[in-house]
Amino acid sequence: MSASVRVRLIVALAALAAAGAAVGVTLATRTDVAKDTSKPPPYAADPTARPEVAQAVQEALRAWPAGTTRRLRILAQRYPRSGLVRFELGLALALTGQQADATKAWQDAERVQPDSPSAVRAQDLRHPNTPPGLPPFVPGFSQPTSAAQSRLLRGATFQQGLRPVSAEREFKAAATLAPADPEALTAAAVGLYDKDRPALAFSHLGPLARRFPHAQTVRFHLGLLLIYFGDLGRARRELALARSEGPGTPLGKRADTLLKAGRKP
Repeated sequence: MSASVRVRLIVALAALAAAGAAVGVTLATRTDVAKDTSKPPPYAADPTARPEVAQAVQEALRAWPAGTTRRLRILAQRYPRSGLVRFELGLALALTGQQADATKAWQDAERVQPDSPSAVRAQDLRHPNTPPGLPPFVPGFSQPTSAAQSRLLRGATFQQGLRPVSAEREFKAAATLAPADPEALTAAAVGLYDKDRPALAFSHLGPLARRFPHAQTVRFHLGLLLIYFGDLGRARRELALARSEGPGTPLGKRADTLLKAGRKP
């Protein structure tokens, strides 16, 4: 399992153990606004941003506090498809107490460049009481033995890079190649998860639990999505079912770890 997936599973552990307590993101959040405006907004590197855009954003941040917001607004006009510019603009606006405008800037970041780390981080900041990032698909295999499994691994790699649209595309392709495979179908459902519209993923994953009642991957990922959604009671039930389908498998062991974390005070 990659380091990125481990981090997101650790976050899920924290959410389960906290029994609904807020899990803060590592960047600025609503609760940080107005605490300290002497420091500039943190720069969150986005590999999908063009080098000249990244450089211009960093120069704008170095102008803090005078001129940063104005420069970022100019950059937003100059680079209308840049999620990074709008994400950083939202941070600057939030740190100066302009929360409504900050939220709009983060929504714009998601709209103009949805397949980017900046879009994922923007959604995190609009949902500060949820685990950061999106729930990961965790393959039940280490080496692919089919074309569908190769697409699943590519999708998981895109997820690790915070590229949700590309990940969703790979997962959908895997499900097309293997329409009767619960793992491919589960990945396709997980790839649909959106914090604004979580029902879409659940509407695909829920029926899979009925179609494949003993598929460990379905139960495990349903439990994981429920953690992100905040329904910890149902998450525990699904994780317990996942563990019962094979306590010694990799997914069974991870389900057990999540369940044990949920029992900690």
